[in-house]
Amino acid sequence: MNQSGLDAPWFADLAVDGARSGGDLLTYAVPSSLAGSLQLGDLVWVGVRKRWGLAVVLRLHDEEPSFATKPIEALVDPPLRLAPDRIETARWMARETSSSLFAACAPFLPPGLASSACETVRLADPLPPLPALTTAQRRLVEFLGERGESQLEAARAALGSSLASVVPKLDDAGIVVRSVRGGWEPPTPKPQRFVRLLAPVAVERAPRQQAVVDDLVRRSRLAPSGDPPLVPLPDLLARTGSDHAVVGALARKGVVEEVTVARPLALVSESSEPVPTLTAAQAGAWRSIEDALAARDPTPFLLHGVTGSGKTEVYLRAIGWCVRHDRSAIVLAPEIALASQVVRRVTARFPGRVAVLHSALPEAERAATWAAIAAGQMPVVVGPRSALFAPVDNLGLVVLDEEHDGAYKQDAEPRYHARALAEEIGRRRGAVVVLGSATPAVETTWRAEDGQVRLLRLPDRVGPSRAGGDDRRTGEALELPPVETVDLRLELHRGNPLLLGERLLETLQRTLARREQAILFLNRRGMATVVLCRSCGRTLLCPYCDIPLVYHADRGWLLCHRCDLRQPPAAACSECGGGLNYFGAGTQRVEQEVRRVLPGARVLRWDQDTVRRRGGHEALLRQVERHEVDIVVGTQMIAKGLDLPLVTAVGVVNADTMLHLPDFRSAERTFQLLTQVAGRAGRRGPGSVVIVQSYTPDHYAIRAASRHDYAAFYGEEIAFRRTHRYPPFVRLVRYLVRDPDEARCAAQADEMARRLARHARDRGVEMDLLGPTPAFATKSRGLYQWQIVLRTEDLERLLDGLPAPPGWAVDVDPQSLL
Repeated sequence: MNQSGLDAPWFADLAVDGARSGGDLLTYAVPSSLAGSLQLGDLVWVGVRKRWGLAVVLRLHDEEPSFATKPIEALVDPPLRLAPDRIETARWMARETSSSLFAACAPFLPPGLASSACETVRLADPLPPLPALTTAQRRLVEFLGERGESQLEAARAALGSSLASVVPKLDDAGIVVRSVRGGWEPPTPKPQRFVRLLAPVAVERAPRQQAVVDDLVRRSRLAPSGDPPLVPLPDLLARTGSDHAVVGALARKGVVEEVTVARPLALVSESSEPVPTLTAAQAGAWRSIEDALAARDPTPFLLHGVTGSGKTEVYLRAIGWCVRHDRSAIVLAPEIALASQVVRRVTARFPGRVAVLHSALPEAERAATWAAIAAGQMPVVVGPRSALFAPVDNLGLVVLDEEHDGAYKQDAEPRYHARALAEEIGRRRGAVVVLGSATPAVETTWRAEDGQVRLLRLPDRVGPSRAGGDDRRTGEALELPPVETVDLRLELHRGNPLLLGERLLETLQRTLARREQAILFLNRRGMATVVLCRSCGRTLLCPYCDIPLVYHADRGWLLCHRCDLRQPPAAACSECGGGLNYFGAGTQRVEQEVRRVLPGARVLRWDQDTVRRRGGHEALLRQVERHEVDIVVGTQMIAKGLDLPLVTAVGVVNADTMLHLPDFRSAERTFQLLTQVAGRAGRRGPGSVVIVQSYTPDHYAIRAASRHDYAAFYGEEIAFRRTHRYPPFVRLVRYLVRDPDEARCAAQADEMARRLARHARDRGVEMDLLGPTPAFATKSRGLYQWQIVLRTEDLERLLDGLPAPPGWAVDVDPQSLL
């Protein structure tokens, strides 16, 4: 290793998978086989706790430690190396999130990287005297004596044994030597199969084959060139109800041909749209962003625009600037469901230049897309928070659409927030960061008032584009839809116990008569959210989580929404034999009620259950856009960011579902959801209406949402947080521990509280602890949960060495205390 002019022995400090914690590195010896080739950022295999693990080289030196060191076993093959800026960002993230260094490095590694290695085993040389061996041990020694070094899997297959205890014991005795030949093979994307019509002939006595031919003939007539197009095989089979055997028979007859091509990674738009003329507010916002792009000024922007104000068009202008100047752009949406419409808009403007990265993609496709981005083939990346780690070069722009959304916070190690990480990446790489929202997070607005973030406003809605005299298109301003609040207490006094009040039902009927669409929003899944015994009052609870089981009528099961326990509904109470009553309402019950009172309506339920069964978010969105649906009943999935032109009525079935939860963000989440779902109405013209049903219509969050008044809400909320010492005036760290024994769980929490108090006292930092107490969900998946919340105005001085022992979930700046 002559790059530093140092002689062997050499040592490497590594961030090792499974090692704990925060800033700790493990030291390994650099073997002679790697001398001169090992570099900072290299990914290697090492032995750790009698297994093989991945590690990242973070320091090379000649400072021999006072303890014996294991050697690095091998480089990952083909080699992988993290760039220095990624390593520094990972170090920052590990400190800010109190996570291990390897956990912070891992998101920067490509998809498809296996966490296991090809393990080999051989006899030691020289071989020590053999003690008394078991039969299995003797058979392995004889096998290795005959074959020499062998892959462990091959030895297992040859001997018909797992060798689970045999190899470790022989290794401990110095009789065999284990090693790893580590590599990773990026998975190959599956090719895409197409069908093309060759001879449009009649097929006698084969109606299924004839249906395929007829469909291909129709497609040929509709093709712009008139030539038979390539038709995706899955699409053809779905439209005709055929199977591959039918297509194969036609291919053998020479009627069609099957074509297999590589799946395209860059997306090509199905349609294009003219570039609109910016409104005065959009133009002002764009000028500010353009100046920052030219200056590589990473100071974040908050683009605060009402729903439908044209924020996406401003994003597109910034992306276009980056593409023209050979810089890359990352556009984030909080969820995959929202990403689909963003992808369409971006792809229409930049065909063939856009990549999509998210966890729902097949692993092979993700790996191929990652490689194409790294090669510079696709400069625009769209996806949820994980797209921030895409291997783009010369980054110019990061956009967080709906920046307020809680989905931007990772709920597993490393528990980063995409907003904070985007700003750090922008600072290190000279990229502009744009945070867009109609309902910005309270912390973001407070930072804008404090001058840490530059505020840009889009105060008016932009209506449909109309052609101008210069063939450009401009949009006229639209009013936000009026919001009416309905007091559900008065509905009950009038003798109306139904989920849909009179005013909401009347609105739905009028919407159907005009052949328009409506959305009904309730942020709960299922048919009945509580099942009670009529005799003894017992509630049916999940035995592992101590929360009520929810009845799902479409599946015929009682489900736990925390651990996914499923059990059939009981005929009677297991305690007293009494009858059971089903109370509460979720989206299934709303759907049932709508079908009952409006039997002619085409109703679609859009929640987590239907997304899993009906082809994903994109398939449901297409149904709504093609007007195959009159009324959409859904959870928060339909409340955010979707642009549905025919929706003119929105009904909030119960606005109180989250308002009274014991969490300091409950009012903010309620205001954001109500404002966002109301913003789905009236995006193409006047005449829309929003009905909000609530038992507490005078709460400031509901009052402000009904007036689309963010300033009024922010004024009330920031005063509440200042008085009660919540962010942004302090920072929080939530500690959560789980244990099957409740007393032991409580004892661990008490010990952690004392440890945190010592940590703060040693650093002279004032803080207070909320707890230890049982968590809001006292039990989850059979484990008791206790939590501690650390609150301080000076968290920065506590981050170095912040206690984060194994078994504890540490969440810095939590989005929820529940």
